[in-house]
Amino acid sequence: MKTLNFRMALCAAALGCASATPAIADTVFDPNLSVMTSSFFQGADTVRGYAGDNRPVFRVSTENPFGTVGAETIYLAFDQDLSTFTGPVNAILTVTSVNGGFNGDASAENPFTVSAHGVNANPFTSITDNTNPGGTINWLNFYNNNILAADGAASTVVGDFGTYTFDVSAVVNSWISGANDVHVLALTGKNDLSGNDFLHGFSNSTEVPGATFLTISPVPEPGEWAMLLAGLGMLAWRLRRTADTEPAAPQLA
Repeated sequence: MKTLNFRMALCAAALGCASATPAIADTVFDPNLSVMTSSFFQGADTVRGYAGDNRPVFRVSTENPFGTVGAETIYLAFDQDLSTFTGPVNAILTVTSVNGGFNGDASAENPFTVSAHGVNANPFTSITDNTNPGGTINWLNFYNNNILAADGAASTVVGDFGTYTFDVSAVVNSWISGANDVHVLALTGKNDLSGNDFLHGFSNSTEVPGATFLTISPVPEPGEWAMLLAGLGMLAWRLRRTADTEPAAPQLA
């Protein structure tokens, strides 16, 4: 009976400590800007998808799809203030997979590996087109030279329509630490090794609110876990001593 009472008391104490520990809230950010570039875009308008462009669907392609040079790429800017995050975070990018409209979408039978990358220059100010004539980099050179290698966790296999997520913690932590001050993600097919040509669709959050968002969750500091475990250890010790000093229940004859 004493053992049972001790275990029940310890469980109650653990639950009390857990409930007393402050919850770590997620922070959700929508992209400030969303655009795409494409080897199929002709003329000076090489960056499309700004507000008012009436382009609800973007696409990501494999490299040099269907005999073209380059690739279709989505760029997402997150210019929010991240100074409130002082330690490591988990960061998940959520996107919405839709029909791209050119019979080049992935399927369960023909899946497409899409990756989320950081960049080392701002595509919204660097790529030259009719919206940004002062840009100094053409879209193809930016694709080839300014998109950083994707972290291993930041690739997702797409095989249907619906929501998909990318673990972009490595990129977002580089923003928070100041190692990379360009708060832009690029979605590409650079890591797809299928050998297929894809032109897969994703919703443009500028036209479809809520279709794309970034969720940032602070990682608990090791000291917080150590304090919680130490507290539970002390509670266990005190409850054990109390249980050991209680008189035994009388035995019925």
